[in-house]
Amino acid sequence: MVTSSTAEGEQKSRPPLWLLGTITLCGTLGIHIFAPALALAVADLRATPAQLQLSISVYVWGLAVGQLVHGPMADRFGRRPVLLGGIFLYTVSGVAAAMAGSSDVLIAARLAQALGGCSGMVIARAIVRDVSMNSQAARDLARLNLAILIGPGIGPLIGGVVATAFGWRAVLLVLALLGVVAFLSVLILLQETNRADTQRRNIVLHYAALARSRAFLGYALGGGCVTTSWYAFIAAAPFLYQHQFGQSARVTGACLGIVVMGAWVGSFLASRLASASPTQRLLVLGHSLCALFASALCIAMMFDLASAIVVTALMFFYTCGVGLAGPAALAQATAIKPDMAGSASGLYGFFQMVVGAAAAASVSLGSNPGRAAAIALLASAALAQGFFLVARRQALPG
Repeated sequence: MVTSSTAEGEQKSRPPLWLLGTITLCGTLGIHIFAPALALAVADLRATPAQLQLSISVYVWGLAVGQLVHGPMADRFGRRPVLLGGIFLYTVSGVAAAMAGSSDVLIAARLAQALGGCSGMVIARAIVRDVSMNSQAARDLARLNLAILIGPGIGPLIGGVVATAFGWRAVLLVLALLGVVAFLSVLILLQETNRADTQRRNIVLHYAALARSRAFLGYALGGGCVTTSWYAFIAAAPFLYQHQFGQSARVTGACLGIVVMGAWVGSFLASRLASASPTQRLLVLGHSLCALFASALCIAMMFDLASAIVVTALMFFYTCGVGLAGPAALAQATAIKPDMAGSASGLYGFFQMVVGAAAAASVSLGSNPGRAAAIALLASAALAQGFFLVARRQALPG
């Protein structure tokens, strides 16, 4: 139980939301802001599109694996030192990526950048749990998610403008500058929030217990299929818009910004509807939108009905579904074993990034990245339906 004095102490040490949003953006923004510059990097490094598409999928894999590492480290050594170390690695790797002279060096630097940047993704959620009561944690995490999505919403637009004006390397320097700002902000403003010694025990056992839960796996894998399979579209977008539709890097960035803003709209609606609608209903609504517009995108791509406007509109509504379903799937997954909420959040995030990396990598398998992305989205929607059915049958009532 938490006493009123303890709660008051936690309220006094509550870090500002913008700070938590900034450290989380260090990891996620690296995906969205670099996508419009990808085609320019291909030409400058004399690489193939498939080689540079790996820079996105490898980055997502780094986010996935890093979450499993930073979570237990932050429990054992504290949030602040692990976070500072991760952001430092992120910043230095961003500079190295900007100076890369080959695709191999760029891919390696981007992997290191992801391994450092994902520290903010895990630790920001842990900090919210440290300083919030149970009833406040869900609200604060929803607000954090809205703040996080603002960055990716404008990230592609910024990436397109910067890449067009200063080249693709400047985009990576912008990420390094964000790392400097985040590092100094954490150093000056963030106090240590992890005061519980019990979190140091049974990390492996917690992961094993969650891995044996069909209900958790159903919601986590289904949530991953819904929320990060659209990384396939992000990986394909530069070549779809610029090569197939003949658009500039700036237009590509604007279109991707519109698509990502759909997720913000969906999350905003979810935050408003959550108090009046059951979580399961929001999950069904969001997933249904994803399945519907993934099907429409497949039809448009297969029958040559696609254009920049059509694809952007369909993906906007698809990501609205992502924004609705994502928080609901996470809430359902972490409610399976409430006493393991921290480990559940880390493992859920790992599954999300694994699905996203696999989806992004799948785009390079076909000769037409746009069609491959559409097929990946539709297949993921079908898989999510199966996973959610398993979870629904296995989950305990309430």
